[in-house]
Amino acid sequence: MSRRKRMQYDPPHLRKKRRRDPAAGRSEQGYLSRRIFLAKSGVVAIFAVLAGKLGWMQINQGESYKEIAENNIQFREVIKAPRGLITDRKGRTLAENRRAWEVRVVPSGLPSRTDEPEARKRVLESLAAALGLENVLVIEPNAVPKGSADLVYNRVATMLGTDEANKPDQIQFWREQSLSNDYVKVVDLSIDESAMFRSKLSELPGVSVINEVEYLVENIWSEDRPVTIRTDVPREVALRLEANLLYLPGVTLDDNALVRSYRGGEIMSHVMGYVQTIDNVSLRSPENLDDNKQRIYDQSDFIGREGLEQALESQLRGVKGVQIVERDVNGVDVRVLREGAILPEPGKNARLTIDMELQEAIGKALRKQIDAAAAFKVTDNAKRLADGKKKPDGTPSQWEIPNAGAAVAFDPRNGEILGMVSYPYYDNQLFVTGISQTKFSEYLEAERGTPFLNRCTNELYPPGSTFKIFLAASALHQGTVKPEDTHVCRGAIYVPYTNNIAQGTPMACWLGWQNSEHSELNLFDAIKRSCDTYFYNVAVSKSQDPEAFEPAYYLDYNMLDQEIVSNEKHVFDGLGIDPMADDMRQRFWFGKPTEIEVVEAQGLFPDREWKAEINPNEDWNVGDTLNISIGQGETKATPLQIALNTASLANGGRMLKPRLIHSFFDQTGEEEQETVELGRLEIAQEHIDVVVEGMRRVVHEEQGTAFTSLVDDMPVSKWLLTNPEDEEEEIIIAGKTGTAEFGEIDELGARDTHAWFTCFAPLENPEIAVSVVIEAGGEGSTFAVPVADEVLRAYFEMTGRRPRGKVLSTDLMTAPGDAPADPDATPDATPDAG
Repeated sequence: MSRRKRMQYDPPHLRKKRRRDPAAGRSEQGYLSRRIFLAKSGVVAIFAVLAGKLGWMQINQGESYKEIAENNIQFREVIKAPRGLITDRKGRTLAENRRAWEVRVVPSGLPSRTDEPEARKRVLESLAAALGLENVLVIEPNAVPKGSADLVYNRVATMLGTDEANKPDQIQFWREQSLSNDYVKVVDLSIDESAMFRSKLSELPGVSVINEVEYLVENIWSEDRPVTIRTDVPREVALRLEANLLYLPGVTLDDNALVRSYRGGEIMSHVMGYVQTIDNVSLRSPENLDDNKQRIYDQSDFIGREGLEQALESQLRGVKGVQIVERDVNGVDVRVLREGAILPEPGKNARLTIDMELQEAIGKALRKQIDAAAAFKVTDNAKRLADGKKKPDGTPSQWEIPNAGAAVAFDPRNGEILGMVSYPYYDNQLFVTGISQTKFSEYLEAERGTPFLNRCTNELYPPGSTFKIFLAASALHQGTVKPEDTHVCRGAIYVPYTNNIAQGTPMACWLGWQNSEHSELNLFDAIKRSCDTYFYNVAVSKSQDPEAFEPAYYLDYNMLDQEIVSNEKHVFDGLGIDPMADDMRQRFWFGKPTEIEVVEAQGLFPDREWKAEINPNEDWNVGDTLNISIGQGETKATPLQIALNTASLANGGRMLKPRLIHSFFDQTGEEEQETVELGRLEIAQEHIDVVVEGMRRVVHEEQGTAFTSLVDDMPVSKWLLTNPEDEEEEIIIAGKTGTAEFGEIDELGARDTHAWFTCFAPLENPEIAVSVVIEAGGEGSTFAVPVADEVLRAYFEMTGRRPRGKVLSTDLMTAPGDAPADPDATPDATPDAG
């Protein structure tokens, strides 16, 4: 039996550690150790570089990176300046700013056109539907094929029902808009119109039907600037949108927006104008740059349009401010930082020269007499049709129905406009938030004349017989007439041509159309009775035409019988066109602007040079001078110009610049505007006194054209309001009626007429001049004089010379819109001389 070797237990913790023999390892172990070493060294090196870079950034660029980090959550926002207020002369607010909801879109925040077109379309259509916005017809100029623009524009105009006569102007307007707009807005569309145009779009390249939000967003200056979609949004609509902003990327709401509010009402629309979101033409204009070449307006800013809002834009708009807003990653504003903020500077406030009590009284009086004139014309037209009267061309003889007019009240002491009303008016508030196409069309298609025209400053009328007082002053100054000079009026004259006495021109006096005459008159009576024949003699000089057979003369004529009633030659020896034109343009204020704050027409006073320019083949002739002598022909003036010229007779010959602004004011004080003298008549006071005396007789003496009216065949004063028999001392008025022809000839050879009246009062120390015109209103004495009567009464009630109650309310107006009391009824008058 063999002996087994007995094994012994060797505990691990008691074992001796043995040193490994390096040669016993595998051969690749050395290579792995080097690779690990290199890897570890690379990692260490990278971290060392990063640590060094981080240290360098923290030490050397820490501030700049801090600024970048802060800018990631801080945004610079422009704060719009509050627009200046506008008040009447007594401080009643006419234009103010009220807070309202405003919806804006930041185009860069919308879903992408290329990557998310459907999402973008959903946002824009949802917004349009929520705000009740209409579809619009637009033309994209760059998408219209070259050479096809006229064809496309003409087709669109035809589909819109544009009159052929108006097409060229409409197309030209679109062309002008295409120069500065990516999309030209043509018109708002109804549902039916949208469907009609969509069915024809394949035939109209470049024409599209889109919703208004899309039009506003696409027709922009900058993708990063907000676009105002709608201002003055109803609160419930705004809150509904705000609750869904998560689904409307790019859309923002502001419940702190300032909206222009007009408290003066429609009667102030032409004076005030309105504000609108700036268009691309104005946005891209060089005038939209300040001295530092920075833009004054952004694409969502409001800018004044028409009236004083436009004229005073630089004073009213103020200066914008800046605030820094901190915003979180979700786009929610966290806070507004004080650091870096610049407060906006509010615009200046403007106090007008107009008193709203007088303004409303003027508007009421004007509208009342326009309606009375219209009722008379309707009755007269019915009678003409019943009698079968026809014009020379065989069509029924009817008069145009009056539907418009204007009145200006002017202070001859300082040039202040006390009241200025153009009728019909419009609601300027509608243009602030966007007038609908339906409402705009209603305005244009109304039976009354266009309401957007300020007839006081921008409409030109022949002045009719109101011109005679200025002609008389000029002739007296030039020494071609004396107050005692007389002429005989037989109702009409016949003027043979100076180079062919076998032919000639008949010219009627207004009384000649009634188969009557003025007989012999001096200058005072000629003004009082408004005799045309007398002023023909005042105006026409002896002919200087080298081809003339003899000096210019006339024969007495019967207009109704169309026959010469006497062969006695009456030789003209009056002022002549050249000195007359010089005086009217250099002494009086015809044919040039009055320099009032708002936009105005300059008018026209024709002369030889003017005629040579428009008709080189025809010389100035006696007939031209005859027309001008009674305010007819091409002589054109605004009601404001007539008021200004009338006031110069009241104040001794001073031509004062008309102004609507009494002062500008803010928290620091008030800056009153100065009276500016445009010039002087430089006509002797004794000559002015002759004219003024004639004007007094017009109003206060029998046979004066503004003295009485016939009511039931009884004479009744035309001044029952200003000078009622039961009240205190009579207020003396100096005035002149006018009847200005226009339009087509009727069956007797006469034309329809505008009604004029111009005056000032009191005669001693005049305080107010008033000029009135009623379009197609007939004779000036019938419907224009009552307007002046009511206006003067309102003024003297306002100033305390007459007790309140006949025109103005017994209680002082505290805010615009407080209606004055109805005046005592005045009897309807039948037409009489003017």
